[in-house]
Amino acid sequence: MTKRTILEQFLRDDRPAWRRWAIAVVGFVLLLLAPVFAHAQGSGPDTLQLVWTAPGDDGAVGTASVYQIRVSKAPITSGNWSAANVVGPAPVPLASGKRQGFTVRGLSSDTTYYFAMVVADEAANTSSISNVLRWDWSRDVTPPAMPAGVTTSRLGATVHIGWNPVADADLDGYSVYRATAASGPYLRVNATLVTPTDYMDSAPAGALWYRVTASDLSGNESAQSSASPVPLGVPSGEWSLSSVYPNPSSTSQPVCIPVATPAAGGGNAAVDIVNAGGHRVRHIDVASATACPGGVGVVWDGTNDQGRSVAPGVYRAWLIAGDTRESVKLVRVP
Repeated sequence: MTKRTILEQFLRDDRPAWRRWAIAVVGFVLLLLAPVFAHAQGSGPDTLQLVWTAPGDDGAVGTASVYQIRVSKAPITSGNWSAANVVGPAPVPLASGKRQGFTVRGLSSDTTYYFAMVVADEAANTSSISNVLRWDWSRDVTPPAMPAGVTTSRLGATVHIGWNPVADADLDGYSVYRATAASGPYLRVNATLVTPTDYMDSAPAGALWYRVTASDLSGNESAQSSASPVPLGVPSGEWSLSSVYPNPSSTSQPVCIPVATPAAGGGNAAVDIVNAGGHRVRHIDVASATACPGGVGVVWDGTNDQGRSVAPGVYRAWLIAGDTRESVKLVRVP
């Protein structure tokens, strides 16, 4: 049976329920992740925009083959899934982790609707049902929480801005604002929303302050965070260590450890990575290490002195230069 024929069978509604699900039951590699509707937004008197994050083919890896979106006037469950109406044709799945959207038309503004979806791979193995989205035409006007924990560090001609993630379910991204005085005015520096929790700004020299906001999928923007100043520089003869990024980081990600060198030099310096038990796992010579973007700081690739990846956990990066002893915490996650 060809791939196209398998997918066409998955999308058919005239087969008995047990036959539509039989392939999923006997399939060897099942989809591990159900798609998740992130948001719905009314864009007209009879129109709704559904938004979700694409799952993968095998779990969170790869690209699925086909979506099936259904709508009902009653909450959708696995028991009544086959009775719900198919909405479509649905878009072609994007790679895992990508944001997707789909417009549903012809709805009645006096009716409450429930939406759900499943996804299939090339062998018609199907996921479980996504979260069920209820839409009653009440527009979201509540902004996300204000970002907290904003930090800044200058790296040559750029400034690194980092902050804590905002946990709102319909978060769409962040905006970064810059000013030359603590009181403002603050001007947005990113052209489009930032999805990571850090940003590199090509910034002018001199005193700078930054604020960060969060926006949701309805376009609501949070209040600006408290202002975070950028250090002006390092006094002659002193070294400086700033917050690492990204932090937390996965065990497969390299980490930038910003180290500022004194303007008048200062001899040799090293960064030691120490685990939670106080044992050194990696010694990095600053002069010979790979530099961070912007040319200031060192990159740690997540390995120990023997070249093996360290385990997830809490570590500290210690700057050792002359009489200087400074440390910052970093977290490695699976």
